[in-house]
Amino acid sequence: MGAASIVPVAVHALEGGGLSKLGIVIVSVGCTLMVCGLTAVLLGWRKRLASGMCSGVRIAVAANSLFLAFLALELSDRLVRQDGKVFYWTTLLLPPALLLFWGLLAARRWAWHTFRGAAVFAVLWFLGFTVLIPFISLQADGVPVPWYGRVYMAGVSLALAAVFASAYWSLGRTDTRQYFDLTGGEAMEATEPGA
Repeated sequence: MGAASIVPVAVHALEGGGLSKLGIVIVSVGCTLMVCGLTAVLLGWRKRLASGMCSGVRIAVAANSLFLAFLALELSDRLVRQDGKVFYWTTLLLPPALLLFWGLLAARRWAWHTFRGAAVFAVLWFLGFTVLIPFISLQADGVPVPWYGRVYMAGVSLALAAVFASAYWSLGRTDTRQYFDLTGGEAMEATEPGA
């Protein structure tokens, strides 16, 4: 999220817009987020074997992290390059995505159910958008998007659909369900004598 939030500030500065006070604040917050993230990764790397977080959960967390980075990029772009037009659908998704990120890390059952539902919705959303890209009128600042812009949007949409499809599949695996304590009854039956 930190790196993604810095990109629009850098682009704005390269376009000749300079570095505003808001840009400096965003870069400072972005750098702080990167330092905190690297610290968390280093501490987590040392304890990875003790935590028991299986690869399926890590895939879902990575997918959620990618989505959070996209939301941070959008928010930063709207603050710096879009004249502060913050209120957009991506802005409204930031708090629930952060809550879902915490729920996945804390192995909450509601996070498993919510993320699976959100992953299905995201796959359908991005695939549906990919199908519409050739047919709808797309414009940027009143100028029609060229063909290579449409190809880029289709590629990004398909990549995001693939990420969320793999996250959905990874959360359905047995070891992942055990991490979220969703196979409690089945595990008990298997350990009973004579089972």
